[in-house]
Amino acid sequence: MDPACVISPADRASFRRCRRQWDFAARPRRNLEPLATGPDLDRAIRDTLAVYYFPGMWDWDRSITQPLVVQGLERALAGQRELLAAGRRLLDRYFSWAPGMDRFSPVLVEPEYDVLVPDPGEPSSGLVTATGAAVRYRGRIDLLAVDQYDAYWIVRHRLVTGGWRPAAEVADDAEAVAACWAWEQFYLGMTITGTVSNEFRLDAGPPPRSGAGDRSGWARRPWPRLPGLAGRLGRRPAGRPVRQHEPSGGGRSVPQHRRMYARARAPGAADRVTVQAGPGFRRIWVRRSRAEIDAAARGLAADAASMLAAGLAVPPSPSDENCPPCPFRGPCQAMLAGHDPGPLLRMAYRQRPPDSLEEGRLGGGAWGMGRGAAPPRFPGPPGPGR
Repeated sequence: MDPACVISPADRASFRRCRRQWDFAARPRRNLEPLATGPDLDRAIRDTLAVYYFPGMWDWDRSITQPLVVQGLERALAGQRELLAAGRRLLDRYFSWAPGMDRFSPVLVEPEYDVLVPDPGEPSSGLVTATGAAVRYRGRIDLLAVDQYDAYWIVRHRLVTGGWRPAAEVADDAEAVAACWAWEQFYLGMTITGTVSNEFRLDAGPPPRSGAGDRSGWARRPWPRLPGLAGRLGRRPAGRPVRQHEPSGGGRSVPQHRRMYARARAPGAADRVTVQAGPGFRRIWVRRSRAEIDAAARGLAADAASMLAAGLAVPPSPSDENCPPCPFRGPCQAMLAGHDPGPLLRMAYRQRPPDSLEEGRLGGGAWGMGRGAAPPRFPGPPGPGR
């Protein structure tokens, strides 16, 4: 059993959204989950994109990688014909759109982080419970990527229903900024430039059927051309990631740790928020300032301290947005009606199994070989992230 008190991004999000839902689901609280859960298309798509962006296959021919991606989706949604068909249509469109928009190289897919939460009263120390247990923030990011300026980005995949949210609202996502802080603490010495919200919708039209196929986007947003002798020899100049399915050549000979010593050369007048949009897809690039990331750490510390407060009230926050998707709607309604939710909880819910970091999972422990090379682990002083 983990001696620490672990807070996940999902725990924090439910605490901020509805404390009663948090009380039912969070590991430090009742730690419950429904016995019967339906297929999760969002999770299946993210698992599938972990294969698509696996660094070790980034420069393979698409005739090899795309069948592997589709097979991953079929395994995740086995027996769910309608969802599988919808997922296949989504992937077909994504295969057409993404190659011209992927202005980065993948470094890690679905890596986990596990860091100490700072004490809001003494940020240089870690927060502890009343019994002295360390409070840790543990989560996973969908994709760590590096761009042509040697800058690192955290990419989050999102399945969207209905219309797009305003870009400013996406940019204010507290969980995304907290992930930047957590990853920098987990790998001391690495600086995260920002986050990319990679969004896709099921209700868009069919993929384009132009003669260029899934290469059509490249003509609209071409990569820089390889200059002179470096291009003829197949070596990549500094400041250029390996494009998907392009033979890496000298790109894989970039020294393993060069990236950590290079300074990101982002354009001086770069916008804070940049939006790339296509039919049924959207990417929102958000540059995160040091002040914003530091504020995210303070916000996480304050939320964690509130979760541990003695005598904390856990009222519901009913709304048309919160209640319909809530897995604890039945017990909550029973409590609102003045009934004991215990029988329903015992019949339809169970304790969640222990959560642990997954060693050896695809992409989680293997760094890219080229421009996504693994950074060195710099020694650092003891602190909230160690």
